Amino acid sequence: MVVSAVMDAREISIVVAEDHALVRQGLRLMLSAEPRVRWLGDCGDGERALELVRTLSPDVLLLDLGLPGLDGLGVMQAIAAAGLTTRVLVVTARQDAASFHAALAFGAQGYMLKTDDAEALVGAMMTVSDGGYYVSPELATLFGHGMADTHEGLTSREMDIAGRVGRGLSSKQIGAELGISEHTVRKHRENIARKLGLRNAAELVAWAVRHRLPEA
Repeated sequence: MVVSAVMDAREISIVVAEDHALVRQGLRLMLSAEPRVRWLGDCGDGERALELVRTLSPDVLLLDLGLPGLDGLGVMQAIAAAGLTTRVLVVTARQDAASFHAALAFGAQGYMLKTDDAEALVGAMMTVSDGGYYVSPELATLFGHGMADTHEGLTSREMDIAGRVGRGLSSKQIGAELGISEHTVRKHRENIARKLGLRNAAELVAWAVRHRLPEA
């Protein structure tokens, strides 16, 4: 997934919530070589994750779903209820459609697998931090029944926007590329989601990644 040069230059702060200490240590070692990422803290349970988000206000929370005590979905629900601005990137081994859709429904801005590589992880964090959405390409086929499997019915402008959504761009970035307002992009995205039977922005990203729409 392509990440813009502006996003590349910006530092982001993160908190990692993962119940396996070895995985946390591996992530920290891997990201220590990444100058754009500032590691604020990590933990192994949901209650501590919520406490760190409240006290440290990271840009992005890397969140495993299978946390002890308060699980990942509960953490996301609490973040949303408290109106916290931290965005959530789920990093999990779960590849089933139920977990995928539940995470999106509870407010995740990104969903990726622990088998994805370091470059994909950094790109996903930057995308999510900048207001975009990220879905691991391997998960882009996890759709329930009733969703459109083609792009028939979309206008050329909607296909243009959907293709950029598939790159993880935010509405503001898409507007800048196309020379239209962010508000106009949002209206197009709403129309695309309605036509395709998609329930949220992350599902639109997954759909666009799956279909790899061309851009003008």
